[in-house]
Amino acid sequence: MDKRVEKKRWNHTKRLYIAGIAVFLILVFFGFKAINKKTYKVDASKISVKKVIEGDFQDMILIDADVEPINLVLVNTLEGGTVEEIFIEDGIAVDKGTPLLRLSNPSVTLGYMNQETAIVEQINNLRNLKLSLEKDQRVLTESLIDSENNLADIERNYKVDSILYQKDIVAKNDFIDRKESYKYLKNKRNLVASNVKKSRADNKVQIQQINQSIAMMQRNLEMIHDNIDKMLVRAPVTGMLSSFDPVIGESYGRNQTVAKIDVQSGFKVKGQVDEYYLSTVKPGQLARFSFDGELIDLKVKKVLPEVANRRFEIELIFVNTPPKAITIGQSLQVRLELSKAQKSIMIPRGSYFQSSGGQYVYVLNGKGGATKRYIKLGSQNPSYYQVLEGLSVGDEFISSSYDDFKNYESIKIN
Repeated sequence: MDKRVEKKRWNHTKRLYIAGIAVFLILVFFGFKAINKKTYKVDASKISVKKVIEGDFQDMILIDADVEPINLVLVNTLEGGTVEEIFIEDGIAVDKGTPLLRLSNPSVTLGYMNQETAIVEQINNLRNLKLSLEKDQRVLTESLIDSENNLADIERNYKVDSILYQKDIVAKNDFIDRKESYKYLKNKRNLVASNVKKSRADNKVQIQQINQSIAMMQRNLEMIHDNIDKMLVRAPVTGMLSSFDPVIGESYGRNQTVAKIDVQSGFKVKGQVDEYYLSTVKPGQLARFSFDGELIDLKVKKVLPEVANRRFEIELIFVNTPPKAITIGQSLQVRLELSKAQKSIMIPRGSYFQSSGGQYVYVLNGKGGATKRYIKLGSQNPSYYQVLEGLSVGDEFISSSYDDFKNYESIKIN
């Protein structure tokens, strides 16, 4: 019986082939490193050099902001309508109650008139009911007066007959009739008096309710008249009119803003901040901006946390009296302070950051060249980066762009 010969999984040729590939990859790797370690030559006139310093570092950001009135009142329509008449122009001072424009809306006006008619009819019905109750009360009161008058007459006759009956002058049957009549009229008087008392109490409550209903309906009438009058849009406060540009025939919806009025009680600054700083910005933080060569101090008054387009708004107020030349709508670049100043090692900002991502810088070696050194940066402000690791005070580094030599470990400066 023949034996089965097992074929070897790896022959000598394959081993040599794999070994050759490995050697090739190793050579490529070391060749690449050797290329990277080659020195790049750069002209000294094409680079900028800055020094690592130590100083008071303050974390701050630049934000775009606008000057706004501190107290701005919106002028809104009560009901929608078409502009029928314009009484004033934009950008002038107005007093409270000054007519701005008149709107026309026949359907709304007709609706108010129908409501007014219905309310007037209800008021008349309630007044007629009140008059009817008062009339009924008078009738009952007159009945009581008549009853008391009749009772007084019969009582007087009854007393006379009682004396005559004791003297046997009046017949017994006549006396008994007089006595029963007296008792009947007395009971009738008491019943009428009770009815008058109860009716008076009931009518008092009902008339009070009627008066309250009439008063409420009259207030509704006043509101209707006021709403009709508000088709004539007036200035709600005294101030400077702005954002007012209506056109005859233009349509406005209900509760739509037609103008703004600056009450001229001061200024505030409203700025847009990147959402990254939402948890960092707090009321009370200080900020500054440059105006006519002076630094003007601001303070964060309000943080509006709603984020739109990856930004949120903050409101700042002036710490001192605002400059006289400041105007509403003026755009500012504000430096918002996020921390207090602290002693730190710092490097100036520069275009090197875009090339290295802040991971390394080229530090001058004192021999006419520079070597790549990896660093760790902390916070930043518009002028400096805070250095946490990798640099010492007095080190000089290249602060211009590294795009031409960022793959080299060292460079030669000619």
